Amino acid sequence: MQDTPQSELDAIYAERAKFFSAQWFARLFSGRLTPGDTFWLGNYGVLLWVVPGLMLLAMMLAIAAQTAMVPVLAGIGMLIGLYRLAVLRGLVRATLRTPGPAGWRWVGVLWTLAEGLALIAYGWMKIAG
Repeated sequence: MQDTPQSELDAIYAERAKFFSAQWFARLFSGRLTPGDTFWLGNYGVLLWVVPGLMLLAMMLAIAAQTAMVPVLAGIGMLIGLYRLAVLRGLVRATLRTPGPAGWRWVGVLWTLAEGLALIAYGWMKIAG
C-alpha cells in the first residue's frame, strides 16, 4: 500500500481546519457545501460541541436551579430547531445544485425538516405548559 504524499495530507488538513469557522457556517447556510457535508456536519457535527455543553448546563441547573431547568433547556431546544431550519435552507439549495440521483438527498431534506419542526414544537409545548 502506498503512503499518501505529504502535499495531499497538507491539503486535507487545511480543508479540515476550515470546519466550523464563520466562513464555513456561511457556506453551510447558503448551500455551497455538498449535500452530504451539509446534512451530516451541519446537523450532527455541530452537536459534537453542543451536546457536551448542554449536559454541563443541565447538570448545573439541576444542582442550582431545578425550576429553571425545563424552560431553559426547552428554549435551547427551540434554538437548535431554528438552527436546523437554517441548515435545511442550505441543504435544499445544495440538493438542487448537485446533479445526479437525488433520492437520498431529499430524504435528508425531509429528515432535517422533521427534526427542526419537532424540536421547535417540543420546546414550545414544554414552555407553554
